Amino acid sequence: MKIELKGIHYSAQLSEETSAFSANLYINGYKVGTASNHGHGGATNYTPFNEKGRQLIKEVEAYCKSLPPEKYTVGGEERQLDMNLELYIDDLLTDHLKKKNLQQFRKKLKKYTTNHIVIGIPDQSFRTLRLKFPIDLLLTHPQGESVLTDIMKEKIIPFLKENEKILNPNIPEKILKNAGLSENQYIPPKTGIQEDERQKNAHRKGESL
Repeated sequence: MKIELKGIHYSAQLSEETSAFSANLYINGYKVGTASNHGHGGATNYTPFNEKGRQLIKEVEAYCKSLPPEKYTVGGEERQLDMNLELYIDDLLTDHLKKKNLQQFRKKLKKYTTNHIVIGIPDQSFRTLRLKFPIDLLLTHPQGESVLTDIMKEKIIPFLKENEKILNPNIPEKILKNAGLSENQYIPPKTGIQEDERQKNAHRKGESL
């Protein structure tokens, strides 16, 4: 059976012991009712709109109980919870929030890559080094590649921590390799982005570096 949450409204401010949210509950594409939690540590509630919704909820309750238990670790000890519809809904909300947070993280990171060298662990954390000029403009300058290579050698590589990578998709791989980085120390550059940006800025007059 297909269980979905749609029209999710989440409040970080109201979330204390549990996640405060409200959403429409769908089963096999049919809007059966609503699901919600007040965020104070209580159970997640679900309420049908009508008799058809009530019947579908009964069916999906039985379906969820037939699913494998959910395993988790506390203090190094593995435990498990029997699956039910309430837990299934909570998992759907958790997945939604993780996806939303990841989208926000990537959007923020992308903004920095314009005029910063971005270093970090993919999809987890990052730190930056601000450049004097945007990277795409640097790449149109005759000495741009050399300048970026030197910055990598002097200001980035010596301070690169274990598991960290260069997260800029707009720095050519040639520069990264010439600086001494191995393939596991940067994300694969997007060559299409590099070429588009070079053409876009080819008409600009080069500034002194």
